Amino acid sequence: MYRLLACIVLILATVTAMDRVLASALGGLLLRSSDRFMAIYRPFEPEAERPGIKPHAKPPVDKEQQPSPLLVKAALKSEPRPVRGPADVLVLGNSRADNHFPVSALQDMTCGRALNLGMGGAPTVLSALLWEDYVERHGAPRLLVLEPTGVVDNPHDLADLPLLAYYSPRIDAFVRQENEELWMANHAFHLMTFNNNQTMRLIAGLVKPAADRTLVGAIPEPMKIQLAAAPEEVMTAADVNWQALDHIIRSAQAHGTRVAVVITPYFPTYAGKLRNFDAFFAELKSRLPAGVIVVDARRAVDKDELFMDALHVNEDGVRAMFAALEPALRPLGTCPVDALASLSAMGSTH
Repeated sequence: MYRLLACIVLILATVTAMDRVLASALGGLLLRSSDRFMAIYRPFEPEAERPGIKPHAKPPVDKEQQPSPLLVKAALKSEPRPVRGPADVLVLGNSRADNHFPVSALQDMTCGRALNLGMGGAPTVLSALLWEDYVERHGAPRLLVLEPTGVVDNPHDLADLPLLAYYSPRIDAFVRQENEELWMANHAFHLMTFNNNQTMRLIAGLVKPAADRTLVGAIPEPMKIQLAAAPEEVMTAADVNWQALDHIIRSAQAHGTRVAVVITPYFPTYAGKLRNFDAFFAELKSRLPAGVIVVDARRAVDKDELFMDALHVNEDGVRAMFAALEPALRPLGTCPVDALASLSAMGSTH
């Protein structure tokens, strides 16, 4: 009997040890993935300090084209504080943030490093956790672009968060609060934490750099017919999501981060089915703290062929949306050429 018990204990100890070792190795490997969420938990390594990578050289300036000393001084005065983390511009929200703000377009528009932390199906309470983790590890970015419609998502939906609990005590505590059975299983066998689709995306990110997550394709005719025949709906938001939205914004402002709340497009037919479409977003705007820049682009895209479904525009729709957003977003960036051109134009009016 004692031998049997000893064998059982030995087997359990061996399985547990193997689980911990393999989970640690897998967790460390995935941390090197190019997946955007790993940028939160991986120590930031400036490009200039990476082996084999030289800092970008500034092109020589033609003396005849140099701006006046006064313009240079003004431009330098407006230079924002340095950011030590992986992003000058951070995006938060649900899938509408994930699919509507490709980092390549944001970087072109703002002249800063961009990181999109939009997560499909994520309520705003999850975005708040990602924000806190990012700021805790890297400090605050210069600009936060917040797509706010995660306030309508179920605040108890964990989305892709459980895998990140392996790297974040804050997220781990939230998972325990929302689903203690899942939390206990993940802590009993650490490899269970990686038993999800997100692990496959992280592995793919080890093989090749993660691409922008804009959507390809147009909304199909059957879906359009279905939306046209659908009953009316009412938009609602849970109090915890409203509180999380307020927390993110006030925290960002306290860290000196500019906040742009950008409401991205809805398919017109679907918007017409939302009885309180305008009233809901009027309430959302009224809840925002002072100093927030609000860009209401709900109707910036209206052609059927520019949508993928009721809530998401496709890649052509993203381009159309960014063309509409440019007057509001570009001034929030740090493009030095634009700043000097603006100063020059101001000088020429006198």
